[in-house]
Amino acid sequence: MKNNLILTPSMEDYLESILKMEIINNNPKIKDIAKDLNVQMPSVIGALKTLRGKELVIYEKNTNIQLTKKGKIIAISVKERHEAIAFFLQKIFLFSEKEAQETACQIEHVIKPETAKQFSNLTAYLNSNIIGKQIKIDKWSEIINTN
Repeated sequence: MKNNLILTPSMEDYLESILKMEIINNNPKIKDIAKDLNVQMPSVIGALKTLRGKELVIYEKNTNIQLTKKGKIIAISVKERHEAIAFFLQKIFLFSEKEAQETACQIEHVIKPETAKQFSNLTAYLNSNIIGKQIKIDKWSEIINTN
């Protein structure tokens, strides 16, 4: 039996984008997904057909795009990994928000959910127990940026 649920980073990005659109307006449209991912509309249509074949989205021409239950679970996992990494990069490595978001988009596809949770736990611990309390932010910056 072939593994139907092997997803590329691009497919995960589409699921994450659809989830974002569902949260914003509950009516994801091809043009909105294309704009969000900075791709052409035919690329979105191709991806939707692939994701439909994997039973991760409900999509027919001229109808609303929806995540299936399985698709939503995967999309939420990708979103949570992204948020954990972006938060870590901003709070601990002191990345700008833009840089943290861009880097998190790359890392989210290669780490396990458990690893993202560990990043989240470490960030919370360091942020509440060390940074700003025992070590001032400028000293923290000096520590992490030492070559």
